[in-house]
Amino acid sequence: MAELEMLTGAVAEEPLLIIAVGALLAALLLARWVRHARPRPGEIWFAEVPFGDGGGSKDRPVLVLAVDGRRCTVARFTSQDRSARRDHLRVPAGVVGLRRASWVDLRSRDLPRSAFRRRAGVPGEGLVRWYAQVSAQLPPDVRRASN
Repeated sequence: MAELEMLTGAVAEEPLLIIAVGALLAALLLARWVRHARPRPGEIWFAEVPFGDGGGSKDRPVLVLAVDGRRCTVARFTSQDRSARRDHLRVPAGVVGLRRASWVDLRSRDLPRSAFRRRAGVPGEGLVRWYAQVSAQLPPDVRRASN
């Protein structure tokens, strides 16, 4: 009982200490939540994307198209001009999460959820619908990239 009285006395004398401890706990919980955030369709994330030849990977922005368990279907972005290729399309200017002029690979690919590093922006489902419309114009044999 004496310990409880001592604790309540300390709380009354040091309210800023209690506020600081509460703020620290809230910050730790928020950091844990952000670290464990999961990709959702319509979000742009930075992820480790393997090269097509299987010889390594690169951290690059991707658009999350669909999530199925521990795998995500994505479209990768590049800032290299791919205007001359039929499997890439220029992304409209001003897309949240893309800081540079970008082209999107119209061949989707699957990535494990563990490949996702951090969320870059949330342009929304409208970008996923736009991607579906433009990629549907490709011949079926071009639509899926080898994983």
